[in-house]
Amino acid sequence: MAVERIVLVGAGDHGRGVLEILRRLEPAPEVLGFVDDAPKMSSLDGLPVLGTTEWLLSRIRSLDASVLLALASPEAKRALAERLDAAGVRWGRAVHPRADLAPSVVVGEGTIVNAGAVVVYEARLGAHVTVNLNATVGHHVLLGDYSTVAPGANILGKVRIGSGCQIHANAVVLPSVSIGDGAVVGAGSVVLTDVPAGVTVFGNPARPLPKPG
Repeated sequence: MAVERIVLVGAGDHGRGVLEILRRLEPAPEVLGFVDDAPKMSSLDGLPVLGTTEWLLSRIRSLDASVLLALASPEAKRALAERLDAAGVRWGRAVHPRADLAPSVVVGEGTIVNAGAVVVYEARLGAHVTVNLNATVGHHVLLGDYSTVAPGANILGKVRIGSGCQIHANAVVLPSVSIGDGAVVGAGSVVLTDVPAGVTVFGNPARPLPKPG
C-alpha cells in the first residue's frame, strides 16, 4: 500500500502539533514539508518550509500530495480552502491514535482530531474542523465546517454548532443548544441557551459580550 504524502499549510505551533499527530500514525504518512506566507524560519521540526500558498497553488497537481490546513483562524481556513478547492486539491485528515471516535462518527475532509479527544456516536464533524486535546463531543452533535473545539471543552449531546465557530478551552455547551455561524464561546463559559450567529459569549451562564464602542 502506497504511503500517503501530505503538505501542511501553516509553519507555526499548530502546524507542528499536526505534524506530531501524523508522525504517530501507523503507517506514518510522508510529510513533504510546510507552506506558509510569512515563515519565521526555513525549516520546522526537521522539515522544510517549501514555499508560500501561491507556490502550493501552482504545484498542487504535480505534487501528488494531500493537504492539511494547520491554521487557527476559521476565516483564514475558509478563504484558503476555497482557493485550493478550485485548484483541485486533495484533502487529508489527521486523527491521533489516542483519540477515541465511535464507529458511527463522520469525519469531514481536512479535519484534525488531537490526542485525548472523545467523539461519541452519530456525531458529525464538518470539513476542516479541529477538535483539540482532551475535548469531548457528545452524541448527535453537528460541528460545522472550519470550527474549532479548544482543549478541554465539552460539547454535550444534540448540540448544533455552525460553521466557523470557536469554542474555547474548558467551555461547556449543554444539550440541544444551537450555536450560530461564526459565534465564539469564551474560555470556561457554560452555554445554557442558543447563541446567535456572529455573537461572542462569555461567563457562567454565558452571556453576549458588549460590542466595542
